[in-house]
Amino acid sequence: MNTSHNGAIDMKKLSRSSLNSGKVNYLAGFLILPAAAVVFIAMIVPLFYALVMSLYDYKLGQEAAGTFVFLDNYIRFFKDEVALQSLWNTLLFTAMALTLELALGIGISIFLLGLPMKMANFFRALFTMPLLISHVIVGLIWRYMYDPTYGIVYYVLGLFGLDSHFGGLQTTGWALFSIVLADAWHATPFIMLVVSAGLTSIPNDLYEAAKIDGAGPFRTMVNITLPLLSKVIVVVLLIRGTDAFRVFDIIFALTGGGPANSTSSLSIYAFKQAYENNEMGYAMAVSVLTLVGLILLFGSLMKNSAAGKED
Repeated sequence: MNTSHNGAIDMKKLSRSSLNSGKVNYLAGFLILPAAAVVFIAMIVPLFYALVMSLYDYKLGQEAAGTFVFLDNYIRFFKDEVALQSLWNTLLFTAMALTLELALGIGISIFLLGLPMKMANFFRALFTMPLLISHVIVGLIWRYMYDPTYGIVYYVLGLFGLDSHFGGLQTTGWALFSIVLADAWHATPFIMLVVSAGLTSIPNDLYEAAKIDGAGPFRTMVNITLPLLSKVIVVVLLIRGTDAFRVFDIIFALTGGGPANSTSSLSIYAFKQAYENNEMGYAMAVSVLTLVGLILLFGSLMKNSAAGKED
């Protein structure tokens, strides 16, 4: 009798807990619904619209008169030499900017870690100042700095007799690298701040133990600092990489994509097709291909970053 009575009580408790969990699930779904609606309206709907319109040939304000061309816009991209040049420029800019900015950001962060706290905070605040300036203003500042007549870059190079070897923004061989330097000046402080925050989570006991074992600064950095910063570096690569691949404003302010399309990125190319040539369907296709490129390049980092959070 007691066994059956206890069993009945357990079944009642189980049914009540199941009912309560069901209510919690409904409540969670209800609370998430507004955010899901915003994401759907602000992201999914425009993306679907861009995919559909990339299959048409139409002009701005004349969408109703557009012609369905299916994949012709995408085929045209891979047959256009300027488009392929823009793709190559984008990949090259992303690779150079990420390499330079990561090296500088991590190096400066480690350097500041070895300074007294007040001095490190002073230099950290000083180095962060370019981050407060917009990309367009950064482009205008560096445009004057690269001026062959009055620019400080040519003046400093002239002190060493190197001004005649530097083409700056005027030559196809130097223009993209010059933009990378300007972008590094603006973006490196962000990496420095993120890496500096990651360095504070590394226990000092590890460095003291390495010092006792006779490990030098380089060995300590390779065996302790960088491995423990791996997740932070992945996040930085993801944020800065996607931003660099979509670069537009600093190039637009510095060169506008010239000279001879040597600094034209995918975003610059899509902008010109849309608002200079008024070929909105083709510009949509370029934008979609840019998104595909982002997924191919940084999709694995997104997956690894999400897996790291679960761990």
